[in-house]
Amino acid sequence: MAELDSVSDAAQEEAARPPKDAFGLMLWLLNSLGTLMIAAMMVLIVTDVVGRSFFNAPLNGVAEISAKLIVAIVFLQLPAAIHWQRMTRADMFLNRLAVRSPRAAQVAEAVFAGIGVFVFIVIFRATLPQFLDSWEQAEFFGVQGVWTLPTWPIRLSILVGCAGAALASLVQVARGLWRAGRPA
Repeated sequence: MAELDSVSDAAQEEAARPPKDAFGLMLWLLNSLGTLMIAAMMVLIVTDVVGRSFFNAPLNGVAEISAKLIVAIVFLQLPAAIHWQRMTRADMFLNRLAVRSPRAAQVAEAVFAGIGVFVFIVIFRATLPQFLDSWEQAEFFGVQGVWTLPTWPIRLSILVGCAGAALASLVQVARGLWRAGRPA
């Protein structure tokens, strides 16, 4: 058991260090920005709870801001999760396939990643016009006269996250096909 703990500690230490390659560093920075946004959201929520409970002075818009931040956080952290293969999945099919045919399992991994590339490009293309509209029209959300925030940063985070996720998935496609093509 201690052996597993030391492997886990080593893996955690490795994951905490910034990568040396430019693409990995970019994804690490996006992931870190998402983590900072989580911390900011926690401070916002705690401040609202304390203000509401002890001073009868809640903060306006905490629920709406948190809802928008969650979307931004997911898309900012998604590319790193794909790149470092941290996405949640059911490996039952792939594990059985890998035992019988490792190459077929690698091809299947590449196909799944290719589907991911397609999905992220579709989301990117659907979000781009919305981002441009929100930028050009200075679109805001909130209660006018009480509090408002622009919507374009959230839409930009979706675009950046989709672009990063598509590239990370493309890397996974190439990696899977390369592994499938090399001699055993």
